[in-house]
Amino acid sequence: MKRILVKGVNWLGDAVMTLPAIRAIRARWPSAHVTVLTRGSLADLYACEPAVNETLAYGGGFVPFLKLVGRLRRQAFDAAFIFPRSLRASLAPFASRIPRRIGYAGDARKPVLTDVVARDGRLLTGHRVAYYLELLRPFGEVPAATAPEISPPAEAVDWARRETGEDLWAGVNPGATYGKAKQWYPERFEEIGRRLAARGYRVAVVGGPAEADLGKTVARGIGDAARDFSGKTTLPRLAALLARFRVFVTNDTGPMHVAAAVGTPVVAVFGPTDPRTTRPFGDRFTLVRHEVECAPCLLRECPIDHPCMRDLGVEQVWTACAEWIE
Repeated sequence: MKRILVKGVNWLGDAVMTLPAIRAIRARWPSAHVTVLTRGSLADLYACEPAVNETLAYGGGFVPFLKLVGRLRRQAFDAAFIFPRSLRASLAPFASRIPRRIGYAGDARKPVLTDVVARDGRLLTGHRVAYYLELLRPFGEVPAATAPEISPPAEAVDWARRETGEDLWAGVNPGATYGKAKQWYPERFEEIGRRLAARGYRVAVVGGPAEADLGKTVARGIGDAARDFSGKTTLPRLAALLARFRVFVTNDTGPMHVAAAVGTPVVAVFGPTDPRTTRPFGDRFTLVRHEVECAPCLLRECPIDHPCMRDLGVEQVWTACAEWIE
């Protein structure tokens, strides 16, 4: 195949977990031109990936959809790997008459796919990195899952060096775009930050634009050693900043996966989500959770009293953090 389209996913963490599959596509077809169709907010992430030749940003709407279809037809793709499982994600490759359209069954979209990959229990309970790699199944043996890797561009690396200087840095990420159910309590992140500061660390508070107010609050609660970066970085700069940390304490979020992909030790706080499927991939992380019968529920908002996070104390998280810095 000479031209391959990859329909990207919608969330930062999921996008990071697709990177090994994109590299596997490149390895299978080393001379192919690989284009990723993605949300504009994630285009910079895929631009950091050497296996990707081109990114196309698409934000939705009928007229933009028609223009996109026209562009995809002109580019004459041989195949499309459709990572999301929605019908909507399949429509542009179908309307563009791409000959091979590979994706998982679901959302009544079998008629618009040429290669339907079955989802069995092993895939549903296994890690998402392996889940996305399985889409190569129609073309032979599926490669073994490997850890995502991100190499920020030189501009981002230089920026992060200027911003952090020679100080020791750690990071905390108190937010979660998916919903409040995934968020450990802000005042507990503040306490972790104060303990890091007491050991000589500067503490970066990170998060997306929607978490700017939360970031300010947590940074203020940590004190003078803290600096709030929430909503103030591009994705490449965020990756470069995370790479400067000795440890990163975070909810189950996109930045958690970015930190793992740049090699930073991660303390991952899990509550309603399933660590079997979305934990950091690799061995440089510590997973912290409080076992409750109702988890993983995968809910955005807890309908009861948030026991998975409520009963997860500072000491348990701090113990995991201290193991990485001491």
